[in-house]
Parts: sequence; structure tokens; C-alpha cells
Amino acid sequence: MVMKRQKYSPNEKFGFTDLDGASTITGWSKSSLYKAVSRGAITYYKPNGRILFKVEELLQWIEKSRVPASDEQ
Repeated sequence: MVMKRQKYSPNEKFGFTDLDGASTITGWSKSSLYKAVSRGAITYYKPNGRILFKVEELLQWIEKSRVPASDEQ
């Protein structure tokens, strides 16, 4: 019997996700994420050559990019 390998998702038990999950979280294409990784603009992990992201770090990265509304200034 062949077992199908499960994909990582943003709800993964250990808090990591792959490019597909990171794309869903950020709204960016995989190509844009690859570019951000190569520029060093986004934190990632690379066990055995596979690019992974920590969901919590992605969310923190997004929150740091907050632009206040004009009535908040």
C-alpha cells in the first residue's frame, strides 16, 4: 500500500507551513515569496532543502507592516 504524504498547512501541529500555506497567509504568489526569501526580506527555515515558514513569524511580519489610518495620526 502506498501512503500519500500529507502537505503542511497553516494549522499544522508544529506551527510551520510551506510555500503554499505562506502564500495563503500573505496573499503573495509563490514567486514573490521566493524573491523575498532570496533577498533576505522574510524569515524562513530550510531543512533538507525545503523552504518552510513559521506561521507565527509570518503573522508578526505582516503586523509590523501596519500603516495607521489617517484618523489615527
